[in-house]
Amino acid sequence: MQLMGDGIAVLGSRLGIVMDPVNRKAFLVRHGVHPGIPIEIKAGIKLKDRTVFLPLTSEKEYFDFTDQSSSACSISLSGIDPETSLHLKLIIRIPFRPGNFEFSTTPVIYFDLEVDRLSSQFRWTEGTTEDFVSGSIFLEFAGEGFKFTQKNDDSEVTYQSKIVFPAVAGIDVDDFPPVNISSADRLAAVEGYRKDGQLQQDFKLARGRAGKRLSAAWCIYDEPVLNVLGEKCPFYYTTVFSNINEVCKWAVENAENVRLSANTVDGLFAKHNLGEAVNHLMRHTLHSWLVNTWMVVRPDGQKWFSVWEGSCYFHSTVDVEYTQSPFYLSVWPELLELQLDEWPFFGKNGSAVLGEDVENTLFLSHDIGFMTECTRQFYPHEMEVEENSNYIQLAYAYWRRTGNDSLIRKHESFITQLMDFIIACDTTGNGIPDKGCANTIDDASPAIQFGSEQVYLGVKAMTSIRAGFEILKYLGKSGLQKYTEFVEKAVNTIETTAWLDDHYAVTLSRTLDGILNPWSGEMMKGELEGWDAYHIYTSNGLVPMEMVGMKNLLDITRIKSDIINSLAHTKGKYGSRHTSYVDKKPTDLFVPGLAGSAPQVGWVSMNMFRDMAAAYRGVDLFSMAQNYWDWQCTTNSQNVSLFFETFYGNNLCFYPRGIAVFGYMEASLGFSYDKVEGNQKLSPVRDLLEVALFVFADWEKGTVPVVKSSFKNGVIEYDILK
Repeated sequence: MQLMGDGIAVLGSRLGIVMDPVNRKAFLVRHGVHPGIPIEIKAGIKLKDRTVFLPLTSEKEYFDFTDQSSSACSISLSGIDPETSLHLKLIIRIPFRPGNFEFSTTPVIYFDLEVDRLSSQFRWTEGTTEDFVSGSIFLEFAGEGFKFTQKNDDSEVTYQSKIVFPAVAGIDVDDFPPVNISSADRLAAVEGYRKDGQLQQDFKLARGRAGKRLSAAWCIYDEPVLNVLGEKCPFYYTTVFSNINEVCKWAVENAENVRLSANTVDGLFAKHNLGEAVNHLMRHTLHSWLVNTWMVVRPDGQKWFSVWEGSCYFHSTVDVEYTQSPFYLSVWPELLELQLDEWPFFGKNGSAVLGEDVENTLFLSHDIGFMTECTRQFYPHEMEVEENSNYIQLAYAYWRRTGNDSLIRKHESFITQLMDFIIACDTTGNGIPDKGCANTIDDASPAIQFGSEQVYLGVKAMTSIRAGFEILKYLGKSGLQKYTEFVEKAVNTIETTAWLDDHYAVTLSRTLDGILNPWSGEMMKGELEGWDAYHIYTSNGLVPMEMVGMKNLLDITRIKSDIINSLAHTKGKYGSRHTSYVDKKPTDLFVPGLAGSAPQVGWVSMNMFRDMAAAYRGVDLFSMAQNYWDWQCTTNSQNVSLFFETFYGNNLCFYPRGIAVFGYMEASLGFSYDKVEGNQKLSPVRDLLEVALFVFADWEKGTVPVVKSSFKNGVIEYDILK
């Protein structure tokens, strides 16, 4: 495919590579901001009269033809030299196997160079007529601030990994002075020999033959960096390895095992026929998520897993992780469980928002930290109803998907207090919250972003109270009538007041009067423009519930109409924008490091959620994946940004939230799985599907059931192949 920015990193261990071949650059992912520390990767071929490089260095002579590709566990860059018909491929690979923390966090990244000679000339290039072409392939790293020292068969790499807190509104960066971490990594030779500071491998190739592989492993072993609740906690891999020597030994001994495992995992993720755009998105978004992950171990031995919010650097933002839940629920539920066990540390008393009458309630903060601090919320304003709803739904979905009720038992009181806060935010008694309504869509118009009585939040709050009710009922609690009454009122209000002939309104409120602008802190007044617009958020709060089989209470015909008509009124070149409302006035909202505004901005992952909600109702929108992939190519073929969430404005890049696309697998099959009840349902959205059910995958053995759909006797039928 075309040259574009991409990257890959070890889960939670702060080691990775980001490449920007368009601009001849590469970056080492460590502890600081994206994209990382500039580094030269000098990989190429040496011939008797010239040296040719892959475009990851400032050297001048590059391959005439270059190509790149990726998989779940790797990124690769290749080049062809027409004169010799030599083809060189650099593969950068990580150990990654869902469900296996020890393997997947091993702080090693592999660089494999493979060379072969084409069986014919390249295109119409005359090239050499020699029977054999001789030379060597080589790999070398360089860069300002890096020092490479020979140490036995390996090379020690010393440099400063700088942590500088970026300027973000509401955060006093003077409280967090820059930190320089003295790193002493190791570059281990796996295959090849050392010469002149390079790792090399000789070749003498006839046409159609391949040479020996060159392989190196970049290994790290860091002191604690992440501050969790006042304690700097060691990386999780330190529970497996005692020092960098052990890491290097593992890297050399397990190089082939990592390749085989990668082939297995890559193969499972590719078991679908939803199209190459979906394949590209799955790989690209997984990589972007990986470069944001942190995993450490607390003093009590408990794992701590959190995820940076891309270019915003907040840890485990609840709404972002909610959008990522299709990946967690289908691929690695334990990662969601860890975060569900962490968020309760950051609950806040509801009286701060609603007064002393609701003192025994809690609301959840937007995030749990910033940069290398997991100590408090850093985002400058709250998103109370939304984050409470997100947590309850995620706790419910995790329980129903895994059958593990230990988490809901442990946090029963917390969940109850979140529920009671949501109900208290409905001060009019119609089942739709009118307080605490600021939400994650922070670059949208006021109606979408913080309007009172939002339909988006109304649906999400109603669904979360349903989920919470089921949790408390399961735990044997009584006195739950207020929750069922809230749900009934919410559904009635949504269907009688929010429905506007062919779509659901943005808000029930038509005025700004009495609404607090969360950015300025000022009370607003006047007309709420866009309250009745088409928008893509009505069904956003339903997707995780669909995955675990919760019955829908809203009118399915209306939901389908809302999805279809909203698409028609919001679709643009790269996806649907938030709403059909376009503010004709100039917009000048600018919040440093967080948000900007534009009249027609949209978010890719929210489009993906809409597509999944549509599929569960028999509406096939998966062709939209090509629009989303076009946007990633457009941005990353100019400057590296990995998953770029926002189009037509704002700057949410290096973002983790794109892994929502993994939910396309189950949604396309109309698949739900509730392990508590032992229920599975399938209703494929189209015929001729062949899609794997990742939730039942054996990632080590490489087995997964695949659902095949077909059209027979006027209906779509399916078979499950195991």
